Amino acid sequence: MEVSAGILKEADVLLAAFLMGALLLFVYDILRIVRRLVAHKTWVVGMEDLIFWIGSGLALFAMLYQENSGYIRGFVIGGVLLGMLLYNLVLSTWVVAGSVFLLKKILFILSRPLVWTARLLKKPMGFAGRKTKKFLRFYKKELQKVWKAVRIGIHKL
Repeated sequence: MEVSAGILKEADVLLAAFLMGALLLFVYDILRIVRRLVAHKTWVVGMEDLIFWIGSGLALFAMLYQENSGYIRGFVIGGVLLGMLLYNLVLSTWVVAGSVFLLKKILFILSRPLVWTARLLKKPMGFAGRKTKKFLRFYKKELQKVWKAVRIGIHKL
């Protein structure tokens, strides 16, 4: 029994749609990871989502155009939805939680030298800041005295 070329082509399109759905949700998981690491305002989240869905629509259209000559078929939409659903059920939680955990640990380790440097420089910088403030206050008073003398000299003319 031989499978026709048309059926094989449709199976290929279904597989591409399935993978596209999983890929789209993976890209959205990357957005979710970034949002957990960096605080976002509500309008920024909205803009990110808008850009994501526009990009998703364009990617889906490109896949349909390449694989199926641009024809929208029900099984293609079902394949995308099934790919998203299975990725969400099987991998999404692990990808987001694991990535956030690892990235937080990496950022913690990378930030340690900066924390140590800040602790080392805290006392000298505080001392220098106090001396600079005292110096600036003294010269401000001196400049005020000079300015007062200049104003008096100008009024006598």
